[in-house]
Order: sequence, then C-alpha cells, then structure tokens
Amino acid sequence: MVFLHILDILVVVFSVHLTAILSTPIVGGQPVVRQNSWEILKYPYIASLQEKFITSDNCQEYYFKHFCGGTLLNHNWILSAGHCLWHNESLQNDIALVRLKEPYFSPFQSSNNNVYGKLPLYGMKAYRKSPCKIIGFGAKHHAGQSQENLEEGEVYVISNKKCRRLLGYVWAPQRGGNTVCALGHGQDTCQGDSGGPLICNYDDVEYIYGIVSHGLTCGLKGIPSVYTVTGPYMEWISLVIDD
Repeated sequence: MVFLHILDILVVVFSVHLTAILSTPIVGGQPVVRQNSWEILKYPYIASLQEKFITSDNCQEYYFKHFCGGTLLNHNWILSAGHCLWHNESLQNDIALVRLKEPYFSPFQSSNNNVYGKLPLYGMKAYRKSPCKIIGFGAKHHAGQSQENLEEGEVYVISNKKCRRLLGYVWAPQRGGNTVCALGHGQDTCQGDSGGPLICNYDDVEYIYGIVSHGLTCGLKGIPSVYTVTGPYMEWISLVIDD
C-alpha cells in the first residue's frame, strides 16, 4: 500500500494486500484476495481517495477516511468521478483526473504489465452477454459503513432503452449520452464505490470501460447503476495526462 498526498486528500494505491487495508466491499461481492496475504493484487491500479479529518486543536492528530475510488492511469494521474471532487447536481460529464503530488512508481512495474488501468480502444463497445467487473470501496447496503476488504463483483451492461424502462427518463442515460447502465445478479456498486472502474473484457484484455457514477439505491433487484463511459473522453484524457 502506498500513500500519496494531494492537499488534504490521501490516495492509497493497492499494490499489495495488507491486513489493515482501508477499503470497503461491493454489494454482494467477493474478496479480491484473502486477508493476511502478501500476494500482489489482481488489480494494482485500484486507488482509494481519502479525506483528512483533524481530531485535535493543534492539528497534530488526524485520520483519513475513504470517500471514493479511482484508477491509476500512469505514475502521475488517477481517473475518478467528477462528483467525488466537486458538487455536480446534474452528474453530466461525471469524470475527473487527479494529479498526484508525487509520482508513484509501482514496485511491480517490471513484472506486472497491468500496473496501470488500460483505457479502451477507440469505438470499443462492451459485450452485453459478457460480465464486466466492479471493484471498490462501497458499503454493503444503502447508507452503510465502510468495511476493510477490497471486493469485486460482476455486472452486465444493458441498453439505454432498457435502462430508461427500469430507472425512468430522469436518471437513465439518454440517446447519444456519455453514460451507460449495468445490472448485476445481486451485485452492485454503493456509496464509496463512486469513481472506481467498470472493467470490461475485450479480446481477452481488461479495459476501464466506465467509471462508477450514481444510482437510485444499492443492490436492489432489477435496478441498475449508472456509469460514465470513458471512450468519449479519450482525447481529453490523453491531452491532460500526456502533457
């Protein structure tokens, strides 16, 4: 686990699974690795954004609390959701790039070629019959508390038309929009998962197809969650992180 400071935000990059990792589980998800294991995680690019809370008058005592997930794109930048970092009522263009105060270089970079999250190829579409992965830090139920185990689950991308039927026109993606819905069998994202990745497989390669954005509730049968699709923002992302 590596700690990187951005003002009063702490970013935790999950390179190795330790006993005291401050993460929280996906609704209905499974642990990524067992506790007390020093095994390298399957997803070393997963990040936790944590806010600093001061508990003493002299500001010497404080703690950090997880509030959003993210994806490490390179040694300087993390991809997350826009509403994690500023108030965004409409949730349009719900995407953010966080620049690290200090570059992060994974100790496993030479032996693990998936140290950083892979952005999708131009025009890539998720296979609707194949599951995508959600990995994150959300509560087990609506308004729940953070837990200690990083977990993963599976969801299926559905059509915007079906999503509008399930969620209604106010919350569901509109035609030509930059969001997509995904629905799981008892597995879902929840509070604290925002900003984390929606990982979809394309030709045996895992890509960060989307970013956890919002939903009406957590884990309710037949109710999907909404994700920002990364593809439409590829030019902007490249322009920023390659600068």
